[in-house]
Amino acid sequence: MKKTSLTTLAIIVITAGLMQGCTPKTAGMDSAYLNKNRGAEGAQITTAEARQYRRQQALTADEIRLENMKRHQTTDSIQESAGAARSVSNAAQSAVGAINSVKGLLGW
Repeated sequence: MKKTSLTTLAIIVITAGLMQGCTPKTAGMDSAYLNKNRGAEGAQITTAEARQYRRQQALTADEIRLENMKRHQTTDSIQESAGAARSVSNAAQSAVGAINSVKGLLGW
């Protein structure tokens, strides 16, 4: 009997501990301001909090946009370098072809 009650007590304590870690406060950064205003009105935020949230979203979008621009600039730079290398290679092949044509005309 004692063993069963001890096991039940251990299960209750462990379950309670796990449920503490599953509170909505750990669900994400945005839930902090939502949790403090829960009630009959539901999850409401103040105008200032909404403005701050929009500002943060805009800043995040700007950071992502800048990272994409940097990535595109790097890609464009690599493609330009590859294009320049191809042009040099084509010019060298054309020069060799011209020299071979002249050799053929002169009978060398």
